[in-house]
Amino acid sequence: MRQTVILKEEKEVYSPRTYVDLKADFAFKRMFGQPDGEAVLVAFLNALLGVNAETKITSASILNTDLEREHEGDKKAVLDLLARTGSGDLAHVEIQVTGNPHLAKRQLYYWSRIYAKQMEKGRPYSDLRRTISILISNVDVLPRTERYHSVFGLYERQEHFPLTDVIELHVIELQKLLKRAAKSEADPWTEPEIRWLLLLGAVQGGEVQTKLLEKLEAIAMSGDSELMEAFGRWEDMSRDPKVWAKYEMWHKAMMDDAAYKAEMELLLAEQARWKAEKDNFKAEAENLKSEAENLKSENEQMHARLLETGRTLLLGGMDAAEVARLTGLSPDELEA
Repeated sequence: MRQTVILKEEKEVYSPRTYVDLKADFAFKRMFGQPDGEAVLVAFLNALLGVNAETKITSASILNTDLEREHEGDKKAVLDLLARTGSGDLAHVEIQVTGNPHLAKRQLYYWSRIYAKQMEKGRPYSDLRRTISILISNVDVLPRTERYHSVFGLYERQEHFPLTDVIELHVIELQKLLKRAAKSEADPWTEPEIRWLLLLGAVQGGEVQTKLLEKLEAIAMSGDSELMEAFGRWEDMSRDPKVWAKYEMWHKAMMDDAAYKAEMELLLAEQARWKAEKDNFKAEAENLKSEAENLKSENEQMHARLLETGRTLLLGGMDAAEVARLTGLSPDELEA
């Protein structure tokens, strides 16, 4: 008896690549805040600061990101990234994933702590170096502008010349850039800043933006060696089980925080609706009370006019019973 054997070709199951979100503070530090990643950090800072050949950063060293309390009542701050460039300037980069109504004040506070930390007893003020603070936010911060990258300094109000160059604050809003990129209004092929920022925005809500990632990989392979190195570092950390476990905990915390904020917003909206209904009810009650008082006043005025009319008729000699019938008033009311 002949046996028929059916051979089935096993197809490779496609599994999309997964990457940790570089906006996670620990992942961002692992990408840009490690001594072995100086080339990546330098390229990143040069891209964000838009430096020219004369001011180009050629080296950068990572500094301690803990800002210890100088006084007992001071608030301790832990920065995402703090580096000193080869020229001695300080660069602080902060990643913000969720909304915060006081981001600008916090950024200025961090800048002031970093700037003041340079001053030591006996040192002249001339030793104070330019301090750059860069806030990269995944939520919109500046509703007054559609620009994704805004730069602030100290300028004279009328003539707009700078008081000093030691303070430089950058606010970068990723969502504004992603919207422009989706409409082909931001080209990572021609702008280094855009490609590095899109690298940070390539994972949103735990989901990898595949087309965006493929475009950035193509740019890296076309000759951007620092971006290629960044991809290698990203790949390595994303394949590290310990890093991935930490990332999953971070992502869950972000999701829980987002859910909590959404629930709080619903609760606040419900409270606002209940308060509005309560205020409307109170206003309606006051209107009814006012209408009742007006009606009472009108009735009293009508009663007074009827009394006056009835008494006038009585004085004119009309029969009391007839006057009572015409006015609707009782004889006792007419005689009172």
